[in-house]
Amino acid sequence: MDIAATLRSYDGKRVAPFRAVAEAVRDAPESTVGQLVDLAASDETELQVGATWVLKHLAERGTAPSGASGEAFLSLLVRPIAPDALLHILQTLPHMRLDADRLGGLRDALLELIRSKRTFIRAWAYNGLGVLAARDPSLRSEVQRLFDQAVKTDSAAVKVRIRHARSAMAP
Repeated sequence: MDIAATLRSYDGKRVAPFRAVAEAVRDAPESTVGQLVDLAASDETELQVGATWVLKHLAERGTAPSGASGEAFLSLLVRPIAPDALLHILQTLPHMRLDADRLGGLRDALLELIRSKRTFIRAWAYNGLGVLAARDPSLRSEVQRLFDQAVKTDSAAVKVRIRHARSAMAP
């Protein structure tokens, strides 16, 4: 299967091409993660959205980007990328193993994203902060303060995601 060509057939609505790629790589997902991360880093919206969707799908089933591929995948959080692709990356974060020495840069990216004008980006960025705080207890008080501020002023979607993140942070 030509993964890039299949992802390019995305019409902006139906995810059938993404499902086709996910099904095609089902038996050997590890061998395609690097290729999918490279496609996600493309300047083409269809490739960004499709590759991140497939990576999220694989991560939910136990094959998340890791090592150099994981770093490259998370680095997409700080560059211009399609909003749907950005959302997929944020939704993949809970399924990823995170190196302790990389948490600072990820924290900074998430702090920027909680200021997004897009509700779901903000919601999932707050969720990402909760993921970090669950893995690094030294971040908990800062993240709790951010959560407390957001639940006073932000949308219902953000409040719900914060509630989920808080429950995941609980010791």
